[in-house]
Amino acid sequence: MPLKEGDIVHLIDRKGKKYQIMLKKGGSFFFHRGSVSHDDIIGLEEGSIVKSTRGEPLFVWRPTLSDFILKMRRGAQVIYPKDIGAILMLADIFPGARVLEAGTGSGALTLALLRAVGENGIVFSYENRSDFLEIAKQNIQTFFKHAAAGSEVGIGKLVLRQQDIYEGIAERNLDRIILDLPTPWRALKHVKASLRSGGILLCYLPTVLQVFKLAKRISKGGFSITGIHEVLMREWEISGISIRPAHRMVAHTGFIFVARKLAEEEN
Repeated sequence: MPLKEGDIVHLIDRKGKKYQIMLKKGGSFFFHRGSVSHDDIIGLEEGSIVKSTRGEPLFVWRPTLSDFILKMRRGAQVIYPKDIGAILMLADIFPGARVLEAGTGSGALTLALLRAVGENGIVFSYENRSDFLEIAKQNIQTFFKHAAAGSEVGIGKLVLRQQDIYEGIAERNLDRIILDLPTPWRALKHVKASLRSGGILLCYLPTVLQVFKLAKRISKGGFSITGIHEVLMREWEISGISIRPAHRMVAHTGFIFVARKLAEEEN
């Protein structure tokens, strides 16, 4: 699909640095190695190479979801893509699922959930802060309107709520609930009422003390803990004939705590 005005693209230099721009007729992108006219990019296929006024070659791609998350506007700290991938698998997010998340934050996980549940699924997203909710809404709209590759693929319905999940959950018979909250144990009674039997509760927690406290509370009944996970990712670099680990890596970002709701007769 040729690139068009209004698309968000990434320009990548020979050192791998990414520059994110929205294409506009008559516009120009300026950086330390010259400038590139947007008109020279519009109409190209992604994967093309353009050269700046100083001869710097730049690859042109639509951003992946991972790329977009790392560059998008932030209110709250986002969940990193390495953890989002694991969350989608460990929570078993499937097409047609009814999923609730809290809190929305900047919308990083929301984007991934909407793609994963597909056009027959629905994502309910609770966020207590109006400023975070507005940023998330803008990020979600921007990605699916201007950046998403293969945007013809159906995405789930989104219901954004400015609501404190500690005060209750309106929805019932949910397949999955994902909590990115500092004290998720405070929401357990609401989760238990809203999650179907066999449904999955996943909590994302930065510290081991939070994990310990949640495990202690959740073991009182109604749920079975199925796993506590930590995802570490290390990149490798190729330079000439040398292949070696990158000097920096994304190590600990958070723990992924997974439990399943027991049937009522087993409580």
